[in-house]
Amino acid sequence: MITQYEVDAYLKEIIPQLAMKAYPTRASLAIYISIDHLTNYTKHALEEHNFRQAKKCFALAESLYLNGDSTIRLLIENNFIYSFSSIMSKGGTDRFMVKSILPGTLNKIYRKRFSRNN
Repeated sequence: MITQYEVDAYLKEIIPQLAMKAYPTRASLAIYISIDHLTNYTKHALEEHNFRQAKKCFALAESLYLNGDSTIRLLIENNFIYSFSSIMSKGGTDRFMVKSILPGTLNKIYRKRFSRNN
């Protein structure tokens, strides 16, 4: 199981570009900043239509969700998934592409939370 204190190093190992980001000195706050950086990085990849990188980010978020502690799971559900609701509520190819690369677990969470939009 991945704990909230391990996420920062885990993300930086998988996505080296996140190593350039500033993190707080208090370990208890790092998880919030780490998930925020992952979310913003994923959104940027989608905006740039870099679906390969976005898919990698989604897979990483799913891995964190499946293997993380309760704090990590809560942040993936409430912050990461929620941040993509604006893209998913639109029509068109962007929504289709996001749905096609969204891993099964994250897709289920999204549908459960935003079922009236699907």
